[in-house]
Amino acid sequence: MILAQAFQRFVFDLDGVMWRGREPIQGAAETVRALRDAGKRICFATNNSFQTHEVYAKKLADVGAGGAPEEIVSSADATARLLERSIPGLRGRLTMVIGGAGLTEALRSLGVRLADPAEAADASLVVVGFDPKLTYEKLKVATLAIRAGAEFVVSNTDPTYPMPEGLWPGAGATVAALRASTGREPLVGGKPEPMILEVAADRLGGRPALVVGDRADTDVAVAHNAGWPSALVLTGATGVPELAASPHQPDYLLRRLPDLLDDRPHPVVRPGTGPDLPQIATMLHAGGLLSGAARERLGRTVVAEVDRRPVATAAWEQMEGAALLRSIAVAPEARGKGLGTHVVVGALRQAHAAGFRTAWLATEDAADFFQRCGFARVDRDQVPAMVLDHPQIQRECSQSAVILRATLPR
Repeated sequence: MILAQAFQRFVFDLDGVMWRGREPIQGAAETVRALRDAGKRICFATNNSFQTHEVYAKKLADVGAGGAPEEIVSSADATARLLERSIPGLRGRLTMVIGGAGLTEALRSLGVRLADPAEAADASLVVVGFDPKLTYEKLKVATLAIRAGAEFVVSNTDPTYPMPEGLWPGAGATVAALRASTGREPLVGGKPEPMILEVAADRLGGRPALVVGDRADTDVAVAHNAGWPSALVLTGATGVPELAASPHQPDYLLRRLPDLLDDRPHPVVRPGTGPDLPQIATMLHAGGLLSGAARERLGRTVVAEVDRRPVATAAWEQMEGAALLRSIAVAPEARGKGLGTHVVVGALRQAHAAGFRTAWLATEDAADFFQRCGFARVDRDQVPAMVLDHPQIQRECSQSAVILRATLPR
């Protein structure tokens, strides 16, 4: 199925989908242009409240995706709408803001009075967003105001912010500090709360739309909360191990944004059953893998099914305190379409549900694929003996095999 043809409206996240920090993500702008050329309705919904619509629109134009301020929806917009609906008497209300120009601009539109540093501790409303210039002084004053009774509202609770060098602390890290220092839970305007998609629907002229993002805990969760379909791209904050541990599973899993334009399968991943054994054995043999113990592993096996036919499989075994991922194979005619990623997620989900937080594997020639899936290569002198001495490693892998490890979030 080509998702670009299946949907008329699209809501794209920005950080981790269109770019990481200042670096454009390969193929993202070209994908958006192709959707525009096909007459699709597009908007961009970001949980980052730091910048104004104009700044985001310019950045989209600079990377070649086009874009106008009216196509941008940020968590600042959702927060402003939340405040209008939830807190009476906003006009003239003394408000302390931890955040950037996007958040302060949205609040000014409500007629609040923005507190200067000298009066911030007396604010009756504290609004928090992403602030790369956060100081202890800001945290202290916000704590004093909230503990004195100020309303506590946040644009979003993303714990991290994707940048080329890795994940930075996000607005959620600031929120966690204020939760700890005040004992108060805030009102939340942005994802995963559905208010931001309500604003997006106004911009798109209708609902629903396919929500495309890089975070399971915000982008996929907000789509679920609003009853909209979702697609997760593996170019940002959520990788395969994080997705395997997440309660929020997307309707579609994409390696990168251009996958929207390709005719590719979107499988159902399910536990393997007895009738699947012939197909599993065929796939393992085609991949040069042993299938003798496939029946014994059936309770720890997943298959990806397309048109009611298994086209990919993966399994895992229990070791002492860890899981060993193995027997990963894709039918020859279905290779190169992302199905291996789907079954790796499925096998890791099973291992995570069984209580395991570390997964190991050994591979002769697919290290790059597994590293893209979030596994880290481990030098042999750092590999536990239980892995190196495992019968499957001894039987199926040479001394040149690469050993990799994934850590699954709790």
